Amino acid sequence: MDVLLELLEDPAYRHILLNHLPVTGLSIGWIVLLWATIEARWRSILFGLVLVLVASASGLLVMAAGDDAYPLVFDLLDGTGRAWLDHHTEFAGRWGFLITLNAVAAAIAIGLGSWREDLQRLGGIVVLLTTVVSLITSGMIAESGGKIRHSEFRLTDPPPVESPGRIR
Repeated sequence: MDVLLELLEDPAYRHILLNHLPVTGLSIGWIVLLWATIEARWRSILFGLVLVLVASASGLLVMAAGDDAYPLVFDLLDGTGRAWLDHHTEFAGRWGFLITLNAVAAAIAIGLGSWREDLQRLGGIVVLLTTVVSLITSGMIAESGGKIRHSEFRLTDPPPVESPGRIR
């Protein structure tokens, strides 16, 4: 138990542990929501929307842990790793808001579906589409982060960062 607490106290490990929440949670939420929307059952749609909301909101925890980990990790990396870290940070800073917007879309769909029955299925469909965008975004952010320390994934140099150092 002490080892787990020690790992969770380290921002770099916390960021890595939390990284899987949005991708895995959004994937499961999307599947549940797809099935529920096809069946057109509000309780099931609501369950899928809540899963998507929670998974999308977990992206905020991932980004906060990444912000905390940045200064600790930067000094441990070689030049290419540092360039990939800057690229990863810039990419997450530029596109991570889409994951947060997905949480907002799910919350709105929950509210509208609770208010008007005729909007329940439509809300599910809209959030299915926004969740696909969030999954793609999460995957691309994670893919750029995987190149930071794993040189075997570095088939190319990182794209140039608009300004030197940390963007966020």
